[in-house]
Amino acid sequence: MTTLYKRANNQKNDLEYYDLNADAWWDEGEVLNLLDHFNKSRFEFVTDYVRSWQGLRVLDVGCGGGLACEPLAKRGANVSGIDLSQNSINVAQAHATENHLPIDYRVANAENLPYEDNTFDVVLCFDVLEHVADLERVVSEISRVLKSNGIFLFDTINRNFKSRAVMIWLLEDILKQIPRGLHDWNKFIKPDELADILNRTDFIDVAIKGFDVTNGASLKTLQDVIWSGLTNSGKGEKSEPFKIQINEDTSICYIGKAVKL
Repeated sequence: MTTLYKRANNQKNDLEYYDLNADAWWDEGEVLNLLDHFNKSRFEFVTDYVRSWQGLRVLDVGCGGGLACEPLAKRGANVSGIDLSQNSINVAQAHATENHLPIDYRVANAENLPYEDNTFDVVLCFDVLEHVADLERVVSEISRVLKSNGIFLFDTINRNFKSRAVMIWLLEDILKQIPRGLHDWNKFIKPDELADILNRTDFIDVAIKGFDVTNGASLKTLQDVIWSGLTNSGKGEKSEPFKIQINEDTSICYIGKAVKL
């Protein structure tokens, strides 16, 4: 994996990174493409709540280069994706066209979704909530565009000492496996904070699980990251990304679902 990143400045929560590096979304071994590895575990969690995607109207909020949109379109969903990054949307559109997938991509702000009320059966928001300007407004907008009994699927990062140590000090500052400044620890979200917002925004049946990127706090996983990076590359064979567990450990990352009233 490359550790040289294009940077616009030294600010935290540096979302311009996605515009500057959009060409890497579909390049195996690059940081942005790691989200494709995350998606495998995300969709394993999702299958408990969405048994078939055929014919469903699905919105991906913060779709990036389309890594989650394309698998859903291939499963028969009618997919839309929005993102702030024009360059990422350009890459997503080009890749979908190349693969003959009719996905509706738009440049838009998560705080002001460009859709009518009660439009979607499912809304995804992966690796996004910890970056938005107004979390409660984003959740409210997602509630607005969801149909009654629609499903909201999300993941994000907890806010505590452990998440600061792993996500910022270790992965950004020391190992430089994630671009420095990509995250702002102050924007990380405690699970009970998010659950409270969901309950105040017409959501019920909230379920949250650990999205454990340390493979059960495995020392071997952390050692592999230290010596070989996030994809365990450099071993003379095809790189194998770190393992992810869906479990009860929400101390760093967590994944969840909620149902619109």
